[in-house]
Amino acid sequence: MKIKCTCQNIIVDQTDYLKNKGYVISDTQWFDFWDSIDFAIEKSGKTEKDKENASMQLRKQDVFKTLWECTNCGKLFVDGKNGELITYEPESKKYNEILNKK
Repeated sequence: MKIKCTCQNIIVDQTDYLKNKGYVISDTQWFDFWDSIDFAIEKSGKTEKDKENASMQLRKQDVFKTLWECTNCGKLFVDGKNGELITYEPESKKYNEILNKK
């Protein structure tokens, strides 16, 4: 995937472990997600197959939205409900590395 920012920078998403790509979960889904993890670890069953099935159900929940930060101007691109990109622009108009570990 390639995203062309209004600053003319190209955001390339063709690999894993990108410093300017992240995931967001809403507060309304946060605790349900952790409850599902607890279930997968503690209560999903005794066999490895049971645990594997519970883990796969976690992956299918699709509770995270993907976002990318432009490494030139700092604009955020967030996956919208229908696959469109929604943008947010920082007042500083610079790359703030908000997705990087500090």
